[in-house]
Amino acid sequence: MQGTSRQALAAVREVAAANPAVATSTVAGELLSVASLLGREASLRSALTDNGASAQRRRDLASAVLAGKVDAATLAVVQDAVGRRWSRPRDLADAVESLGAEALLASAEADGRIDAVENELFRFGRVLESSADLQIMLSNPAVTDEVKASVVDDLLSQRAQPETAALVGHIVANPNGVPVAERLDDLVSLAAARRQQLLADVRAPVALTPQQQDRLARALTTIYGQTVTLAVTVEPELVGGAVVRVGDEIIDGSVTSRLAAARRALTQ
Repeated sequence: MQGTSRQALAAVREVAAANPAVATSTVAGELLSVASLLGREASLRSALTDNGASAQRRRDLASAVLAGKVDAATLAVVQDAVGRRWSRPRDLADAVESLGAEALLASAEADGRIDAVENELFRFGRVLESSADLQIMLSNPAVTDEVKASVVDDLLSQRAQPETAALVGHIVANPNGVPVAERLDDLVSLAAARRQQLLADVRAPVALTPQQQDRLARALTTIYGQTVTLAVTVEPELVGGAVVRVGDEIIDGSVTSRLAAARRALTQ
């Protein structure tokens, strides 16, 4: 998002966070449904972000489309969003999607299950990342949403929290040009932010002992000045060492990377 849209999202997020009625699974689901509608209907997106129309006119249009179909808290969030200025129409749909995801995570947090949701989203992202066939199928526009939803349901049914299934299902059914794995990483970051913690994606050739995990978490917490939790994935092909990713930063201490660097040096 460009500056104007980022400012609009921050403002709507602040207002929504102050309303306890938003942090429910019902409102969250409705916001995700509105995001789906906005994603499908380009003309509606354009009308709701038309800066040539007054903010009140845009809010009235949102009310005409949604009144009586969604909770009052859902409508209030959408009206607040459409009353603001957006850099491009697509940003409105992305913003409502983000608000819906945050509401769903807030609901999980209130029930004491946000840690489980965050871990499940991370694990599903790693499963997706390791399966080219699954990536192709979920991103293939020729595959119907029903088939994709069925695949997700088979993978997550009886194994995941309802919020995890809802978020993954929404992402899969609503492609926006961003890879599913990347959108899952964004959700993991949102969940970690709610807990005011950073998440470190750690990849090692063998499982880390509890003592190793504790030492690494404490070292990263010292480096970043913020509590860091670990999500460890075992990847035997790394041979030794580990690769740690925190946000956009990567610390690659794997033997594989060092061997690759040595090979490059020999061929130069």
